[in-house]
Amino acid sequence: MAKIRMPDDFYEQTPDANVLATEAVMNTMRTADLLFDQIGRLLRPLHVSAAGGLVLGILRDNGTLTPSELGERLIVTRATVTGLLDSLERTGFVRRSPNPADRRSLVVEITPAGLAVAQELRTIVHRNEKAWMSTLSDAELHGYIEQLHRIQDRLAPDPVQDG
Repeated sequence: MAKIRMPDDFYEQTPDANVLATEAVMNTMRTADLLFDQIGRLLRPLHVSAAGGLVLGILRDNGTLTPSELGERLIVTRATVTGLLDSLERTGFVRRSPNPADRRSLVVEITPAGLAVAQELRTIVHRNEKAWMSTLSDAELHGYIEQLHRIQDRLAPDPVQDG
């Protein structure tokens, strides 16, 4: 696969930009897409999408949640959550029921079948994550994670300014 590089006339097109920043962002996005695609392929035999696997993991770790709470954790739209839950409910991995605290809303819980699939998918994904990241030493992984956290902190909305 060709590496993402900016054209030689980059600064002529955008003199106030930074070619390395652009290449870093574009390569980060490509890497995320590649990882998401790989995870999707791994989970296909389990009849779960990568996003569905995230839902199962969140429910497994946090217990029963409302669709809104799931959406906040996934950072997706309400319609996307509904579609994911429809799919997971059809496969028998989650169950929606009336919210005992508020009958106007629903809660979502993982089923025993969903728990089993969540464990299987975690085993598969974590084994592959280890292989994918084996190109970096533990020290490099620590540094990489720290750099990602710094970028995430810079990108995260400021609740004081946005509130």
